[in-house]
Amino acid sequence: MKNEKIRKSEKAVYLSKMYLKKPENYQSKPNKKGLAFKVILFVILILLGYGVFQIFSKDKDISPEKQQENNQNNQESEEKNSKEKVVTYTISEGDIPAEVFSDQGKFDSNDVELLLTEAKDVYDFSQIKSGQTLRFYFNEEEKAVRMEYDCNKEEVVIAERKGNAFECREEKIAYDISTEIVDGKIENFFYVDAQGLGLSDATILEIADIFSFDIDFTTEIQTGDSFKIIYEKRTRSGEKAPDGKVLAAKFTNSGQEYAAYYFETKDDGSHYDSEGHELMRQFLRAPLSYRYISSGFTGARYHPITKTIMAHYQIDYAAPSGTPVVSTARGTVVSAGWEGGWGKMVRLRHDNGYTTHYGHLSDIGKGIRSGVSVAQGQIVGYVGSTGWSTGPHLDYGMKLNGSPVNPLSLKLPKGTPLAGEQMEKFQEIKRKYDELLR
Repeated sequence: MKNEKIRKSEKAVYLSKMYLKKPENYQSKPNKKGLAFKVILFVILILLGYGVFQIFSKDKDISPEKQQENNQNNQESEEKNSKEKVVTYTISEGDIPAEVFSDQGKFDSNDVELLLTEAKDVYDFSQIKSGQTLRFYFNEEEKAVRMEYDCNKEEVVIAERKGNAFECREEKIAYDISTEIVDGKIENFFYVDAQGLGLSDATILEIADIFSFDIDFTTEIQTGDSFKIIYEKRTRSGEKAPDGKVLAAKFTNSGQEYAAYYFETKDDGSHYDSEGHELMRQFLRAPLSYRYISSGFTGARYHPITKTIMAHYQIDYAAPSGTPVVSTARGTVVSAGWEGGWGKMVRLRHDNGYTTHYGHLSDIGKGIRSGVSVAQGQIVGYVGSTGWSTGPHLDYGMKLNGSPVNPLSLKLPKGTPLAGEQMEKFQEIKRKYDELLR
């Protein structure tokens, strides 16, 4: 394009010379029209010359070296984008970490050893979990230059290969978050009705846990009860992601209204009632949701297997096989395995002299073994019908200093209320969410 402009300018100059050159036998004659033509032509030549000057001066602003550097950078950027490749892998039960790194990331044995060593202060990559995601990023090299591991739904661990070394760090997952409000009524039962409104299983379980000290979702939920939930809906790179926190909720059960508000103190975040009392207590009301009691706590029950009258110092929760069973309190696994008539069984030890057991499981939760610490609400197993059982149910029992305790009659005090500046901040948040919960 530039050469074409120059050629046009050169042609204009050549033509102007043809018109302005005086022949040898030229004799000057007064000619006003000719003089006017020459003046106009002269002005045109000046403008053309200025245009040519601008073309060349613009080119001079960028040196040949600079132009070459820009071209090279653009080319490298295009090549990088075109050559970068991402391999995504979901970890399966039985996967060996070293084999995954080798097969998916093309790391050799030295790379794997180096990765495990240099990442140990950030994350133990020998303990990658089934169901979690690994991403390997490749450029023109055969080996992955970066690996990302979603260690949970909030954090990602990044390992970048720098020559013969790895740099590892943990970062918060960058979600796109929107605040969603769900308003519903109980027509079937809470799980089905909430699912029909788009709530995820994890969010439904969280709501049941939040209100578990005031509402028994086993026996007290009735048709016509209502709920309103404000929660964080999250996406990641345009794809659906796990829901975030339940920010506020209201549940009306048999005409009685219960409310919960998420509030962060300097130590941690938790849910509080309308008066600023923390809702979480030492024990959950029940170890699973969406079930009914098939056999209660009693000193005399006809046993369907032995055909005898026996004490039944635990609660049987009938539920579909495979329903998740959670620890009702923070504790330590005492045992996890087969126990005769109990079938697959998990026993936990808790603070203040309490113990709990979870029997007839179809399977034991991943990572649940003797000596392992568990959090309140963590899955320890799944409902089944193993051992002496006539159908899928959970046998849940509790003891205090070795003596049986009825979990349904256990009275636990409310949490300590917020005070001072924290209470003032909580009231501000409460007022904001009350407007949305109306």
